Amino acid sequence: MTATPRTALIVNTADQPEYLSRVLHAIEAQSAPPDEVVLADDGSADETRNLFADWSAKKTYRTAHVWQKKEGFRRARILNQAIATARGSYLVFLDGDTIPHPVFLEDHLRLARQGAFVQGHRALINQEAAGWFGLRDFNADRRRTLWHGQLQGIKHAYRWPCPLRRVRHDLRGVRGCNLGIWREHLIQVNGYNEAFVGWGREDSELAVRLMNLGVQRLDVRGWALCFHLWHVPAARIALPANDELLDQAQRSGAYRCEAGLDQYLDPPHR
Repeated sequence: MTATPRTALIVNTADQPEYLSRVLHAIEAQSAPPDEVVLADDGSADETRNLFADWSAKKTYRTAHVWQKKEGFRRARILNQAIATARGSYLVFLDGDTIPHPVFLEDHLRLARQGAFVQGHRALINQEAAGWFGLRDFNADRRRTLWHGQLQGIKHAYRWPCPLRRVRHDLRGVRGCNLGIWREHLIQVNGYNEAFVGWGREDSELAVRLMNLGVQRLDVRGWALCFHLWHVPAARIALPANDELLDQAQRSGAYRCEAGLDQYLDPPHR
């Protein structure tokens, strides 16, 4: 990269204000702050709106809160609206229950490559530690979870001096809680597929279409770390239908979905 791209951090949330407050605190502590933060809010109550408004009031960079009425699990739809709202050329995606390492964004900027999207990974914080992880000093909290065996995925818990980067063509480890994608590529594939309603596979299907377009999957370990806080799992009732949508994308070789990002863009097909 010859120049640092303008970066938008898109944070996805769904009525988890206590966890979101910790994520926002961690964003404040980033070694390389974003140029903007867009909150993709799938139907949260007023507590989340007020929390983000208070946090945003103290920021010198752009913030935006994109909200939709709660009608089941519609993560794909709200993320498309957030992508359309963002002004950055490079978009980094983070879940609102996932605490980023202090150099999370700096790593993503250093990892960004033309013609590729970056898939980072996560460590898992167990139910007990999720009650306090992210409330204090990051390094102290991480040491405490390791000492008490409250963290799963230790290989994703420490930043390495040099990252392990490799191009992958499979879907193992694809998760939307830690992605870096060029906005132009998201426009070309028409963003997330809004046929996905209910939990599961929308990130994998997006990855398939990006790769169908010719965008490489750059899988990264040791940098761009984040820590997922335990919560009650979402219902998996829609998973069979979503698996079929994923299979269709793999079989067809198509890179563009029908119901996607373009309906929120102005002009709609730029």
